[in-house]
Amino acid sequence: MFKTMIRTMTAGAVLSFAMLYTPTAHGQALPTATGHGGGFQVGGGVTYGKPDFGQRWIGGVSAFADYNLFSHIGLEANAHFLTLYTPQDLGEQTYEAGPRFYWRKNRFTLYGKGQIGVGRFVVQESNPFYNANKVNSTSWMYSLGGGVDVNFSHHITVRAFDFEYQNWPSFANNGLTPAIGTVGLAYRFR
Repeated sequence: MFKTMIRTMTAGAVLSFAMLYTPTAHGQALPTATGHGGGFQVGGGVTYGKPDFGQRWIGGVSAFADYNLFSHIGLEANAHFLTLYTPQDLGEQTYEAGPRFYWRKNRFTLYGKGQIGVGRFVVQESNPFYNANKVNSTSWMYSLGGGVDVNFSHHITVRAFDFEYQNWPSFANNGLTPAIGTVGLAYRFR
């Protein structure tokens, strides 16, 4: 299953980078003002995570929204639903928001982010082998991460890669520290 996950993420990355070299549908350059305040985009993607409550990968979908407040400073909100592919019937849902610091170079936007929110540990099925004495639980959480967005056209952005390292300090006895990665697309409003 690990090989399948790696193949899927590799295929997504190759597709993202292949799109970089495809000419856009219009001949105009992107406006020089796109790096300043007021830029807003909404998107979604495919997400895989490495939870620390088991040895297996889990997968699902994510939604995100970014708003650029000033040059290089913005806000990001994420919702991750890692409940679609769960070999042990244990999943995660997170809802988080926080500051985003970004740097634009040509079509590339590199960014770092720090977020705070709520994480939900989801027991999808009561399996006595994997899930004995496990119950749904909610915890506050925070994350640090970053990634690369690529302007594909005037309104379309490819989220080539987004990574988050999460910490759920109030979960159970020792907390929870999953790591997740996302690839996706966004629509930019101007």
